[in-house]
Amino acid sequence: MTRSLLHSYEGQIKIFLVLLVLFLAVAIVLDFHLLVSARDAIQEEVGRRVALEADVVRAELERDQMLRGLRAEAGTPPYIPPTFLNLMARQKGMLAIEILTTDGKVLSSSDAARVGRPDPLIAGNPAAAARLRSGGGLVAQPERLPRSRYTTLAAYGPIQDRSRATIAVVRVLTEVPALGSVAFNLTLIAAFQAAGLVFILTLVILFARWLLQPYRRLLRAAVQAPGQVPGPPPEGGKDEPDYLVEAFQGVLDKLRAQEQELTRLKVPAGPVSQSTLPGDHLVGGMSSAVLVFDRGGRLTVLNPAAERLLSFERSASVGRKYGDLLGGAERLIELIERSLRTGESLSREVVPLTGPGGKVTHLGVMVSPIRPGDEAEGGPSPIEGVLCLLADLTEIKSLREKVGLKENLAVLGEMSAGIAHEFRNALATIHGLARLILKGNGNGAGHAAAPREHAETILREVEGIEKVVTDFLRYARPLHLNLSEVDLKEVIDNLARDLAEDARTAGVTLTVGGTFPRIVADEALIRQAVRNLLLNAVESFTATLPGGDVPAPDPTDGRRVVVRCEAIAGGEGGVRIVVQDNGAGIAAEDLPRIFTPFFTTKEKGTGLGLALVQKTAVVHDGQVEVQSERGHGASFALVLPARPGGGAALPDL
Repeated sequence: MTRSLLHSYEGQIKIFLVLLVLFLAVAIVLDFHLLVSARDAIQEEVGRRVALEADVVRAELERDQMLRGLRAEAGTPPYIPPTFLNLMARQKGMLAIEILTTDGKVLSSSDAARVGRPDPLIAGNPAAAARLRSGGGLVAQPERLPRSRYTTLAAYGPIQDRSRATIAVVRVLTEVPALGSVAFNLTLIAAFQAAGLVFILTLVILFARWLLQPYRRLLRAAVQAPGQVPGPPPEGGKDEPDYLVEAFQGVLDKLRAQEQELTRLKVPAGPVSQSTLPGDHLVGGMSSAVLVFDRGGRLTVLNPAAERLLSFERSASVGRKYGDLLGGAERLIELIERSLRTGESLSREVVPLTGPGGKVTHLGVMVSPIRPGDEAEGGPSPIEGVLCLLADLTEIKSLREKVGLKENLAVLGEMSAGIAHEFRNALATIHGLARLILKGNGNGAGHAAAPREHAETILREVEGIEKVVTDFLRYARPLHLNLSEVDLKEVIDNLARDLAEDARTAGVTLTVGGTFPRIVADEALIRQAVRNLLLNAVESFTATLPGGDVPAPDPTDGRRVVVRCEAIAGGEGGVRIVVQDNGAGIAAEDLPRIFTPFFTTKEKGTGLGLALVQKTAVVHDGQVEVQSERGHGASFALVLPARPGGGAALPDL
């Protein structure tokens, strides 16, 4: 637009910012001018003081020469020894006192190294030399000492003979700390003020661009909008903000008129097929994100919640295909394509969405096909589109991960405590027996067989530690299934024979029965899991109740352990291996923890048996079910599919 700055909103903003920068610049210049004036005043005052000190030194030197009778002849400069000048400089706290010729050559100095050298002020400045010859004094410019914040100041005074002719020059050099500090601070403040002004100017430019960017976009949109006020605002007319308001009001009026016209056209003049796709007026107030795609996969409805969640703009999104819009969520694209192709409803799906900045948002998704309301009999009606409901589950997923991490850390702590407990007990026994063997007079002293008995005990303890480590590694190491067809009847019969002696020792009757279907599994893992369940059942009869009593079995039933297999009915098939006993049972407070590694209620148990059973079930896509009551036995069921990962059921053996 070619409007004057004062009559445009953008121009007014720019003028205000420019005036603000100019005000700051003028304030900085005035402040710097005041600092320079203060420095010059201080320098002038110090110069007068140093010049006065030079006159005092000149008078004292002339008096000393006169008292000594050493006053030089007319036209001849006086000679004063450097030692005398050095003594006078130290007494007066000066850096140096020198006697110079009128041409600037050093005749005598408190610094003997400078004798014979030219003075840079007089030798290189004829005007300064002429001023001194005429009887006037002179103060040099301040000089900064190397590697110091202090400043030195030199003053020159003429030495005259009886005819009032200048025959020599006295130079005094003194240190002025205050003047050096003022000059240094002035330089520092000036640098900071200049940098600050540049920084403020940069910020003002960036702020102006940021502030005016949305206004320019609105103005361009208003110029292009098909409303009541087409084209740019006329010269000398209303201000741009008023023009924008009127332009968008015109657009709204036109949209309302078009909506009324569409409503009139929708009034059926006969049987007309109406679209079944939901409109914006139905989903606008929903808190969940709603997207509706037609049968061609093009977006037709987008509610405000979806705009916020997906960072979409309605004008740029409606009409585009889902593949172009949802490029950061490949899984969501697959679900929409699948629903459009098969007419399948999909729910409880969680998909990741990668944003422009790389941020990943986890979305809960439900995709449902849209069909006409008047479905034809004899088959499903054609799909008109799909409806997508999205919800942001990022915080819920993060919370679940944190809870899972805490649970894993708690289990890890219990496992570590269990390992430490087992090792400490075994090592304490080994340590005690080793000390007895070393002393030779411990428990069993005097018996030749005592060391052998100790060694056997140590061996048993080491074997116990080895068993704990082996079971723990079997639990912790990732398993790779060695799948094959498993004859469950043979496996369970062999286990029953192997444990028959342990059952007889405990007075337990072990029976096997049921239906034994074939399954595909890792035979070694299944064998170990069933063995652990049988051992737990047999050992349950030696457990004690909270009062310390051993539970008595039903006198009509006796101590018994039953192993029973049941084929699972259904398309996928599978088997339930049930191990049931009427032993001590499990306390209600212990049931939630029985599968935790190293949790055990037995005196010599490791607490890894049931944990390994559960892991075997999980890696086979199965589960372990348990029912128990303290004092009334327990029932464990190992539920396994016909094949890990799915597959048809196999026939009975």
